[in-house]
Amino acid sequence: MKASKYNYIIERTNIAYWYNGIEHKYFSLPIDLSRKIETIINTPNRITLLPNVLVDKLTTGGFLIPDDTDELDVIRTRNEERINRKDYLLIILPTLNCNYKCWYCIQDHIPSRMSLETIESVKAHINYMVNVEQITSLQIEWFGGEPFMYFNQIINPVCEYAKHICKEHSIPYIASATTNGYFLFPEKICDIKRLGFKRFQITLDGPKQEHDKVKFQHNCASTFVHVLENIENILNNLDDIQILLRINYTESNLSYQIVDDVNDLISPANRCRIQINPKKVWQETVSKDRYNNVSTLLNLFESSGYKVNRLDFVWDFVPCYANRKYYNAINYNGDVLKCTACNDLYDKQSHGIINDDGSIKWNSDFIEKYKAKSFENTECLSCKYLPICMGICPRDYGSASYCKFNGMDMKIEDALVNYINSMCNESK
Repeated sequence: MKASKYNYIIERTNIAYWYNGIEHKYFSLPIDLSRKIETIINTPNRITLLPNVLVDKLTTGGFLIPDDTDELDVIRTRNEERINRKDYLLIILPTLNCNYKCWYCIQDHIPSRMSLETIESVKAHINYMVNVEQITSLQIEWFGGEPFMYFNQIINPVCEYAKHICKEHSIPYIASATTNGYFLFPEKICDIKRLGFKRFQITLDGPKQEHDKVKFQHNCASTFVHVLENIENILNNLDDIQILLRINYTESNLSYQIVDDVNDLISPANRCRIQINPKKVWQETVSKDRYNNVSTLLNLFESSGYKVNRLDFVWDFVPCYANRKYYNAINYNGDVLKCTACNDLYDKQSHGIINDDGSIKWNSDFIEKYKAKSFENTECLSCKYLPICMGICPRDYGSASYCKFNGMDMKIEDALVNYINSMCNESK
């Protein structure tokens, strides 16, 4: 037996925290004992001195591995397995337009709307994926622009068709949406349930006062209040809906006041169905010291009853969902692409088109970069954080070299400690 290359052992005061990056297992123990165990497992001929029960725990958690195990081969194998899983994620953009004009948004909100002809192409594609590709599940994620601007005209007929064909073939189906939440009116509750929606990702831009400066709507006194009231109403009426509440923060709007502002509008009974996910606005300069403030914010939300996302890591050995074979995005004009966070949405040249039979014909130069392994470079392969990062953006592979974690405020070791403490407290 030998020690894994991807053991992260972090000492804080009197406690040592152990985390394995491949198996995502963890535990904590006193520092003195941790140091003794660490010394022993890093000296292979002494591992037999450990009690069998401890060896079993370390082996199960991936901290100890057989001598002949090549962990890079393990990572490559799991990457390939996950990329080829037939759980199909299909992102659909009914429009690139939006009722808000957030200053940081990467998109140009051009007047646009998916045509009836493109809607039929989308249905043909879903039929192809079910009957020919034989996908094992289907998740439709609505994106934009603001997708709910065209709920009745586009979302409703596509979801109805997808739900029907998946039921016919006994394939699990769900719908989800990334939305600003403005159009999630109470009168849409029945339709949201009927069409199989299970999750919404909705963004806040700091506390009420700051949010309303970024997101504002004619004849709406406060979009902050309006959206959170919509969320509360959905959670009150639909038992199986989850909310991912993304907090877009900058140096100026990172305020603990947001916790009180959200608590004023979300009842304690519903908070456990909301996960808080802070994200630095991409234009904001990185500041690792700011992580302490983000961590405190998460603690405050967690103590109020919300779920929180403490680890912005890769969990499934896939650097980006765009790398997955069974993931695609269909733009409002019928263009098929992979990344929705770049200028591909506005290119005049098609990246992929839906054929009459519902299959996709790709521009070969375009699709090849998403098939490449962005972690297959000297820097990534030698990095101890490889399994929780898996390399750079596939769009940059071959043209840029950087560490993804350097672009985040997150301190990896502090995030791991916070996560382990949180999970241990939750299990008590």
